Amino acid sequence: MDTIAVLLRGPEDLGLERLDLTPPGADDVVVAVEWSGISTGTERLLWSGRMPHFPGMGYPLVPGYESVGRVTQAGPDAGRRVGERVFVPGARCFGPVRGLFGGAASRLVVPGAKAVPVGEGLGEAGVLLALAATAHHATLPAPPILN
Repeated sequence: MDTIAVLLRGPEDLGLERLDLTPPGADDVVVAVEWSGISTGTERLLWSGRMPHFPGMGYPLVPGYESVGRVTQAGPDAGRRVGERVFVPGARCFGPVRGLFGGAASRLVVPGAKAVPVGEGLGEAGVLLALAATAHHATLPAPPILN
């Protein structure tokens, strides 16, 4: 199984490539991506070559943050069903090509536990779920510090 993905080969070196996908297991789903978010911070730093060292980042890399798409295959232990629209917070399914976030591909393989069902009416706004969660957690009272 393969996918067409945006591939950042190095600073200012971007293109579309056909990449092999990690074969799905019993706990995995295959998602046909409908929308993917773009980080104007991290991805811009990667594009320019100014990204500080961070585990999992480097070249070649499939960019794209959170994605929303349809489950097209579901393993027997995946906990998802074919046809469900799901939010995917990132994918590492491109073999030797990095994909810390990896949403800029036509198809992804991810653990079913990472694929969160989203309502049909949410559409492309579903890619904002991770940002909404960050904002929500930022407004919660700080937990007590344990000594």
